[in-house]
Amino acid sequence: MRTETKDNSVIIFLEGRIDTNNAPDIEKEIMEVLNSNEGATPVFDASKLAYISSAGLRVLMKVKRSVKDSIEILEVSPEVYDIFDTTGFTNLFDVKKKLREISVDGCEVIGEGGNGIVYRLDQETIAKVYYGDRNDLEKIRKNREVTKSVFVQGIPTAISFDVVRVGKNYGVMYEMIDAKSMLQVLGSHPDELEKYANMIADTLIKLHKIELEPGSLQDARNNARGDIQAVADRGYYTEDETKRLMKLIDDIPERNTFIHQDFHPGNIMYQNGEIVLIDVEDSGLGHPVLDLSSMYLVYVTAAEHGWGKIKGAIGPKEFARVWEIILSKYFNTTDKKDLAEINRVLLGYSQIKFIRGIATSPSVPNIIRKPVIKKTKKKLFSTIDTLYPIP
Repeated sequence: MRTETKDNSVIIFLEGRIDTNNAPDIEKEIMEVLNSNEGATPVFDASKLAYISSAGLRVLMKVKRSVKDSIEILEVSPEVYDIFDTTGFTNLFDVKKKLREISVDGCEVIGEGGNGIVYRLDQETIAKVYYGDRNDLEKIRKNREVTKSVFVQGIPTAISFDVVRVGKNYGVMYEMIDAKSMLQVLGSHPDELEKYANMIADTLIKLHKIELEPGSLQDARNNARGDIQAVADRGYYTEDETKRLMKLIDDIPERNTFIHQDFHPGNIMYQNGEIVLIDVEDSGLGHPVLDLSSMYLVYVTAAEHGWGKIKGAIGPKEFARVWEIILSKYFNTTDKKDLAEINRVLLGYSQIKFIRGIATSPSVPNIIRKPVIKKTKKKLFSTIDTLYPIP
């Protein structure tokens, strides 16, 4: 019997048919594996399991009785899944179907963010393909649960209907008829920037008026804390710097406001004259400054480095105009001094996420990484005592 060990688990591969003819032998082999891997949680890989009878199911039940932890059965074919489901095993084990495989070769790219790329597969379907080095299958499945939770609470979110395998990566399928990313819309309608900027601002205002039940989503400050810790773990923050930054985040007032945390044009879909969100896995409850500073990183910092132009959309000047319209409408002011102060504060908070991106991205060479982090840190800590949550 083929097995693999991973972390605190032992993966047992179930293959072919398990029925009355071989169930006793299979049981003996499984028990030998468990005895030789004492303390390890068994995980069954059923990717090559063609059939399992009641005799085989009884073997799995014996294993479950001997193990306290929940047991996963992975890569189950639709036919075998039906057996597990009919017999109630899906209530006893964590049974996961084998993923459908798709290709995105030749498909149009309609959006791109920090976690993955969005492709249009056909007129009715899009797929977000996650970067494999940052997103494992378990994380993606948890993200789907967050998406469902957000949708039923009134957030304009597209519901995913399937998790698929795309080469070595994983993706999530959405039904999005004739939808385009706002990045595409801005690029194809540069003469209507004001119209779409106002639409983005209106959506953000509506989102920040939504108050959810405490605990229904994560504390939105957790992502910022994670950013700080990730940089500290790589040795780019001292212990004192880490404490100061953590205090800055802890001092942001706790709220039950919906916060998207990645509200940029690549994650906003434009469908039938309305905005629909497709990337809400990092969303949480918190203060609007967490959304606004994240937006600053895209609309200003990334745009200045040609992000929009690279994607075939608009350049830094156009993004600056869009950002000015968004801020003016959101804060109900056109005063230059007011807007300058707002931008100063948002820049400060945004540098935490920016430094994390530079520190952890495998595509940034060390010869660039260290001086950029040093320069940005100097700016951040020169203003850290003057930053405050807005609005």
